[in-house]
Amino acid sequence: MNEKPLVLVVDDDLFMLDFIFDALSETCNVITAENGKTALQLVQQQHPKLVLADVKMPEMDGYELCRQIKDDFDICDTPVLFLSALDEIEDRLQGFDVGGEDFVLKPANPKVLQAKVAHVLQLIEERQQLKSQAQYATNTAMLAMASMSETGLLIEGIKYFNNCTTPLDLAKALIMAIALFEVDSVVELILPNGESLAMNVRGPASALETSIMHHMSTMDRITQFKSRMAISYPHIRAFISNMPEHNPDLCGRLRDNLAILIESTEYRLEALNIMVQAKQRDIAIAETIKSLTTALGNIDEKQRNGRASVAIILSTVTARIEAALVGLQLTERQETSLIDIVRFGLEDVSNTLHADADFQDQLSEAIKALQNTAASS
Repeated sequence: MNEKPLVLVVDDDLFMLDFIFDALSETCNVITAENGKTALQLVQQQHPKLVLADVKMPEMDGYELCRQIKDDFDICDTPVLFLSALDEIEDRLQGFDVGGEDFVLKPANPKVLQAKVAHVLQLIEERQQLKSQAQYATNTAMLAMASMSETGLLIEGIKYFNNCTTPLDLAKALIMAIALFEVDSVVELILPNGESLAMNVRGPASALETSIMHHMSTMDRITQFKSRMAISYPHIRAFISNMPEHNPDLCGRLRDNLAILIESTEYRLEALNIMVQAKQRDIAIAETIKSLTTALGNIDEKQRNGRASVAIILSTVTARIEAALVGLQLTERQETSLIDIVRFGLEDVSNTLHADADFQDQLSEAIKALQNTAASS
């Protein structure tokens, strides 16, 4: 059952106070005051839903009471309904100027009085609902604006990672990105060789900070204790020391944004590791190509020198055989037969060397290709 609205009736006429009390008591909780000064104190203390004030009262009339109510920030929303025997336009304009809701003419008809009071109370209820809706819309708009602003900070922070080429650069960039959200952090990067890089905004992290991150990394991915929060990924850890715990909404959005930021750092670190591995692989390939080129070049040189030596040896052998045949006093037929045997043998050796020359040329081309590859690495 809804509680009856509290209504304050102000009139220096005791008969009128009793009359209005009886007319409204069935639907309202009615309190009364015999003068404006007392009524103002009651409004400040009890915050009635509605004030019915007689216009003509000594010391403080109804208009002045309404003016002071509207000038008080804490009670300015309290509606005032005037009671008056006067119905001139000037009276109504004066009531409008001080912020009154309406007039009830004396002598008041109980039903008219009840209807006007119910109508004003209904208007007040609708205004409060509209005010709540407007406040909700304002809060929603402010939240959306804050979220957009925070999204902008998140994007800006992620941009810091683009130019990072080393884990140290990335650690510094992450600290800068987190600082955009006006919180302090300690970050740790786990490197492929098992070592770690821990930093805060001032430089290397302290042993205590590092130990706290190690301890909290064994908990959930996101662990918060009052204003402290740790976020842990396989290769990135972050410890935030001053989360805005007094503002749960901001704290929740900040937790989500920082988690995205650190997850992005995890991916960037993985990309850096791949780049380092690729660079190391390229260096190893380049060294292998260089070593292979040198070895093949030596082989090529030795083989070419060997071919030249063999050619000289064959030429020398041929000359010596021809000279020796002169002293052997062989018949022409015997000399021809022996020379043919030697000639055919030397031709076989020459053909073999020619075949090796083709292979030698292919080897030289391969060496040139390796040299070009090494030069472009």
